[in-house]
Amino acid sequence: MNDADSHSHENAILTNREVQCLEWLARGLSNSEIAKQLQISGPTVALHLSNARKKLSAKTREQAIAIAVAHNLITFHNSEE
Repeated sequence: MNDADSHSHENAILTNREVQCLEWLARGLSNSEIAKQLQISGPTVALHLSNARKKLSAKTREQAIAIAVAHNLITFHNSEE
């Protein structure tokens, strides 16, 4: 990753919903499970995750989680904590 990519991730502004969706995704929930948790529709969850992925320049959902955690954009807590 070059400096420009790193800088853009640090300045990525994720909405509250994008953060929530990424955090639940990081805990292993599916889109439909996230939708139930947040009381929104599955397609809305998919939209939030897609927007977050684009903002983070991530090719996959998993990469978006890794970038967001690395740049302290989301918190990831093990469910056993």
